[in-house]
Amino acid sequence: MQDYIHSFIRYLYEEAKNEKTIASYRTTVEHFLKWKEERYGIYIIEETRPIDIKEYTSYLKHQCKRKPATINKYIAALKVFFAFLLDKGIVKDNPMTRIKIEKVDYSGSANQTKWLTKEEQERFISYVQLEPNEFKRLRNLAIIDLMLYSGLRVHEVVSLEIDDIQAKDGDFEAIIREGKGNKYASVMLVQKHSKNLRKWLKYRKSLEKKMYKDSTYLFVSERSPFISERGIQKMLTKYAELANMKHITPHRFRHSFCKNLANAGTPIEIIRRLARHESIQTTAIYVESSQEEQIEALKKI
Repeated sequence: MQDYIHSFIRYLYEEAKNEKTIASYRTTVEHFLKWKEERYGIYIIEETRPIDIKEYTSYLKHQCKRKPATINKYIAALKVFFAFLLDKGIVKDNPMTRIKIEKVDYSGSANQTKWLTKEEQERFISYVQLEPNEFKRLRNLAIIDLMLYSGLRVHEVVSLEIDDIQAKDGDFEAIIREGKGNKYASVMLVQKHSKNLRKWLKYRKSLEKKMYKDSTYLFVSERSPFISERGIQKMLTKYAELANMKHITPHRFRHSFCKNLANAGTPIEIIRRLARHESIQTTAIYVESSQEEQIEALKKI
């Protein structure tokens, strides 16, 4: 069994999966194989059937007390694992083909902090606008706009190069060369929200230091020819403290991008495409009302 796992891990590295994903997939596969061996003794992986997977997810739910969202992560990992085995000819049939992900209730309070309300978004941005340092103010507002109005992930923002931004009839097109799963993508920042990026691009071209002139990156720091993910988090933390707001992370702006689309009545399939989600289930949390929203609706009766 270890040979299969080692081959799978090598495959994940070749596919340029990040370390966190690889570690998660490895843990899941090892947990599944251990469960099978403890339950049936000698386990022949080539004979894995859909009923085996269903019994395993039942075990996760009832014995391990895993939540549906966690079980979905196990299923996702096993789907990749068995697809790999099928591609290598190790198994003849993929037992995951008809396995569906668990239904998740996203109405609970645990999801309330994923996104910022419109008022919170405006409050946070107002403190960024008060930044006295022009370099930081223009750059930081442009970074936030790309996450909040185009849904960029933080690693996508730091990877942007100047040539990845193209003006198109007042809008801006941003080329994402290595998105999640190393996927190439093109996203738009419409004219309505492009003012700060436009100002930063003009300012960026005016920077005279050789460090900046030699750098191809769109976003730079005062001491470096690029800005890091940690640098963006530190920047957000600074303004969050000024605004007396907690748990402000780059991904909350991406969550807010999706929630803003949902609140505007955007069909879920369009949100999925704009957010570049692989599964519609990932998008569902933004469309389904939170507990707080349900309570507000009850108050209006």
